[in-house]
Amino acid sequence: MNNQELQADLAKVAAEYNHSVLQQAVLENYKDSILLLRAKFASYEKIVELLNERGIKVSVATVRKFCRKYHDESQRLRTEIAADTGTEAQETPAAAAPPREDRPPLTSEPGKRGPRTARDQL
Repeated sequence: MNNQELQADLAKVAAEYNHSVLQQAVLENYKDSILLLRAKFASYEKIVELLNERGIKVSVATVRKFCRKYHDESQRLRTEIAADTGTEAQETPAAAAPPREDRPPLTSEPGKRGPRTARDQL
């Protein structure tokens, strides 16, 4: 296929393309269940696996985007679950550990960039 044919083919495909927001709309029907799974720390991959097993074909990216859209609601559910069980709400690992002030610097010499092995010639 030469360059002109390729351009014509891509122009035809672009003209016929209709973006479907159906994926997000499909997940709206299962919003409560998906957000409950996220509140219980289920990964996006696990949620996709569970949905696919039940005949709902979605990608990890679609579920991630959907869950981020309703992040505040899943956090609220997480707090409610913790209150019902009488435990403290767990935080995500990144938010749980405060930064340590007593950490040694990453380099042996201040002002030098990168780890020592990357800086020195072997």
